[in-house]
Amino acid sequence: MVITIPIPDLKKPPALKFPERCVNCGKSKDETLGITLNMGVQKRDQPVTMQLTVPMCSACAKKERSVAKVTLVPFLVAGLVVGLVAFVPATLISPEGTTPQTLGFPFVFGGFVGMITGVIAGSVVEFFTKILAAPFYGKLLTRRPLTIFGFFAESDELVGISAKFLRKAKTVRLEFENEEIAREFTQLNHLEN
Repeated sequence: MVITIPIPDLKKPPALKFPERCVNCGKSKDETLGITLNMGVQKRDQPVTMQLTVPMCSACAKKERSVAKVTLVPFLVAGLVVGLVAFVPATLISPEGTTPQTLGFPFVFGGFVGMITGVIAGSVVEFFTKILAAPFYGKLLTRRPLTIFGFFAESDELVGISAKFLRKAKTVRLEFENEEIAREFTQLNHLEN
């Protein structure tokens, strides 16, 4: 279920309340995890963020923390291995410079080639790992951006909920996997779906 929340003043984002139970499975709340959305404005030279405190049961919180095993870890390991493998031949075949400014060119070129191939290989491995892990972690795992694209996305995800800030529309879009929790959230915050 998708809920759209208007943000009339970006410098004063609303404080939203969640039901006092797990946003994913509906069990009683054991702990909270946070979602932070950057509003893209500053107040007193500090960036304004919208903080969402999301209740979770201990099992779902543990599952959320283990998402790194199927996103970040495969990306880093595959990227590092392939990047190092690409770095060595790229460094060896690149020409040595003759001026003081170009003496380190083989290492710069090798580093560039290693970084690009590492990012590509890491993203491919992460993509396939996420597809294989989707039945265990839920459908929102497949909607999470790949790690490299996550650095540029104006969204944040937890198991059971996804939040995205739409800057031009001045709205925050929350997508819940559990429709019952979404209805309670709507009632608590006096929102229209």
